[in-house]
Amino acid sequence: MTRLAGQNPVKAGRPRDPQLEERVFRAALDLYGEAGWTGFNLTKIAAEAGVGKSSLYSRWNDRNTLLHAAFTALITCPGPRGDSPREILVNEADFRLREYLGPNRSAVRRLFVEAGNAEDPVIRQVYEDLFVTPLLAIHERLWDFKRNGELPRNTSVVRLLDAVEGSVLMRTFCLPDDFIDCFLMKVPAYVADLVDDQLHHHEPSRQLGL
Repeated sequence: MTRLAGQNPVKAGRPRDPQLEERVFRAALDLYGEAGWTGFNLTKIAAEAGVGKSSLYSRWNDRNTLLHAAFTALITCPGPRGDSPREILVNEADFRLREYLGPNRSAVRRLFVEAGNAEDPVIRQVYEDLFVTPLLAIHERLWDFKRNGELPRNTSVVRLLDAVEGSVLMRTFCLPDDFIDCFLMKVPAYVADLVDDQLHHHEPSRQLGL
């Protein structure tokens, strides 16, 4: 995942306290998921994390810096992983499913909704870090496979990736909370079937009705 150098600096002169930072980051994503950007402020985060506001302000300049730092610390999008189209898509679908259903799910879903209309640049930046940049890297990698013949030449890389990402998104958005734990145990089989369905659909024999 691409990070912007210097985007989330911890103020100089304040020693790092990993336990404090972890509590603050967790509280920040929980609050953002619950209240959105309009309800996101350092006073509430300090109370939820059990730290003084002075500890927050001595480490992060403002709420923009803290939100970006929290997403950066707790969610790392791996981008393309694997040596084949199938492996890359399976790994991506597995990552997204677990992220959309994991402890960060409220924050990620909130970001997905707010990014389209956000006026604050930090929301757009986090969205680009979590979605735009890693998906662009996967798209480019799939094109590499298409150019060297590992995907059929009539494959639409855009539609292939959209189908996988869209299926994952809808599956997680429509899954009741009571079913999450059970579904997570079935994720490997689900993503394998999902990706195989899409790759087989792009085979010439399928498209010609043979």
